[in-house]
Amino acid sequence: MTEKEKLIARLNELGAQLNREVSTSGTIQELTMRIAELEEELNEDASSVDGESNGQNASDSTDSTDSTDSTDSTESDVADAEKAKAEAPTTGDRVSVETLATLHIDALHATRNEPVSIVEPGVIIRVTEQDADDLIEKGLAREV
Repeated sequence: MTEKEKLIARLNELGAQLNREVSTSGTIQELTMRIAELEEELNEDASSVDGESNGQNASDSTDSTDSTDSTDSTESDVADAEKAKAEAPTTGDRVSVETLATLHIDALHATRNEPVSIVEPGVIIRVTEQDADDLIEKGLAREV
């Protein structure tokens, strides 16, 4: 079996683990890079399952899918998320609301100190008191 055939077999194996089709075309270098990206994604998924809920995991995998051609964007996404966590106000500055519509908003997860930017109806998030008042006034959220 040639090196390229081995790389293609590994890509197919990783694709099966991720439950999706994976491109097996390209040079040996491109295949090697794609394998590294998929292995990193699997490692992130495994650590997410161990320490976080699967809901956050689902959005992570969507972001990774969109950036399979570049590890730089994945690394910058992770760095941006860490920066947002560090800059997020303390939990005492936030109040909980339940969303009544899909929102694109700067908020915190209801129980974890993790930023969320898109939420669906029925999700409980924490926002500033002023944002909560605005959302409730506009009929986009209700007090919890």
